[in-house]
Amino acid sequence: MPLHSRPLLRAALAAVCALAAPACSDRGGCATAPTIAVLGAFPGELAALLDRSQVEEEVALGDKVMRLGTLGGVRVVVGMTGIGLINARATTEAVIERFAPDGVVMAGVAGSPYRIGDVAVPEAWYLVDDRTHPVDPRWLELARDIARPGGVALEQCVEVPPELAAGPVCMPEPLALLVGGTGQSSDPFGGRPLVCSPDGHPVFGCDVGDSSGAAPAGFGPDAEHPAQDEYVAVDMESAAVARAAAAAGLRFIAFRAVSDGANDPLGLPGFPAQFFAYYPLAASNAAAAATAFLERLDASCP
Repeated sequence: MPLHSRPLLRAALAAVCALAAPACSDRGGCATAPTIAVLGAFPGELAALLDRSQVEEEVALGDKVMRLGTLGGVRVVVGMTGIGLINARATTEAVIERFAPDGVVMAGVAGSPYRIGDVAVPEAWYLVDDRTHPVDPRWLELARDIARPGGVALEQCVEVPPELAAGPVCMPEPLALLVGGTGQSSDPFGGRPLVCSPDGHPVFGCDVGDSSGAAPAGFGPDAEHPAQDEYVAVDMESAAVARAAAAAGLRFIAFRAVSDGANDPLGLPGFPAQFFAYYPLAASNAAAAATAFLERLDASCP
């Protein structure tokens, strides 16, 4: 089905559901629960999501593997976009075309003025040289619900490379989920897709794995990154995913936990040093927030 026709179909389905009350559940939604696409950018983000998922089937989508199952009690398609705007947009469009989800959730890491380990949920995402893409208001309200005390359990400690610390490093203050502000996505790769490495590197690999490898050219201290004090989260994918979701008439939200930001107990010099030390903590907290969000997501009409 062409992407431009999906909003009309969803509107028609919503109208039918509203008129056919007996076909709707006692939670106020359609008897058929929605399917949500839940995406990370790189293997470490995907692994954190899969740790919380019940996978029933694996489906090849081009050079990527999508997992079908449940997360937070909701039917999901869990997958990896690849790093960068080009990969994020292409993969999201392919997921929408193949699986026809009812919404898209992004869960991963970001640079931010917030504390390392905090989870940012921007109200909108600015795509460099494009425009600002708002997050679905209803989904933002659900995010605010889990931002209340006790709404989601975030990890405080992480194992860092042994050359940085002999044991776990713990954040000095309780971490939080913070809703509001604007996020920004840019791409330091000159409009080219970053090609993954088949060695299974947890950042640069093509799927979840245990191997290690070197960072590719362009992903290092000389890479261009926007000033983080202007935005609550800075990454390389979310705005492109938001754009693809909007083009298909789908709800979108992103949970971006801070991998490089404030209150670093090791005093590392920002990106990329903080990123490689703290992305496992950030990826885990983003996945925890996304799971808590899905647990509150009603089985409502698309």
